[in-house]
Amino acid sequence: MLRFHARQLAAIIALALLSLPDASGQANAPTKPPKDLKPIKISAEQYKLGKLFFNPKTREIWFPCRVNQDEVVLEFAICDEFRGKLHESLLSTKVTPFEIQIAMKLLRWQPSGRDIYREFNEQGRPIGILKDDGRGRMAILIRHKGKDGKEITEPLGNWVHNARTKKVVGPGSWTYTGSKVVDGYFLAAEDGAIAAVYRYEGSLCNTFNPGSDDDELWFPVAEKVPPIDTVVSVILKPLPDVKVPAERRLERNPAKTNKSANTQTE
Repeated sequence: MLRFHARQLAAIIALALLSLPDASGQANAPTKPPKDLKPIKISAEQYKLGKLFFNPKTREIWFPCRVNQDEVVLEFAICDEFRGKLHESLLSTKVTPFEIQIAMKLLRWQPSGRDIYREFNEQGRPIGILKDDGRGRMAILIRHKGKDGKEITEPLGNWVHNARTKKVVGPGSWTYTGSKVVDGYFLAAEDGAIAAVYRYEGSLCNTFNPGSDDDELWFPVAEKVPPIDTVVSVILKPLPDVKVPAERRLERNPAKTNKSANTQTE
């Protein structure tokens, strides 16, 4: 069972926020985490953190969203309501990437180090293959009421499809990539990027389906997506690591990994 001691919690939150101080000691990034953010125990299997909830046993995280788009081209499946990516997102939420990142760290989610972008040659054609370490696999589920009033839980990926192939993103296609910090800016917080269908290094989560490097392919599945402003619950569920074929495997530097581990706060 997870136990949240004050000192440990402070260290985890500091690590999760990843904000780099400038010479004056102030955080560079204009986006800031919610004040006095700490987990509140509701029951043995449920904690509340800000506006989200999590289960320390299953390590699942869930929070409310609303349907934000139902027919436009999509780059994101989930964004927060406060940033510039909202017009390209299927769902929106009042939960911030800060809150989700902290919950993931508390629950010991391990982000993948897999490549997000491919390299291109002088003719603009992609070369090589994306390398993968097999970590960070996750499912994103949607809980909502169907037309008959009964509660349904299904993969969020069933609500987004590739307009060229007509294939949906599907279940279990997501990877927790953990976003990125650039010059002290936590990109997920800057953009409100929680789950991207068009791969983006600033998003907490990405999908790596064929075509996820094309920003003109992804649309809502009209017959599946409820009307705009319908409230739904999103569930983030960690999945086991996977074995990656040798030609796609992201090799880690053991010496570098051990050195990094030794410098982390316990």
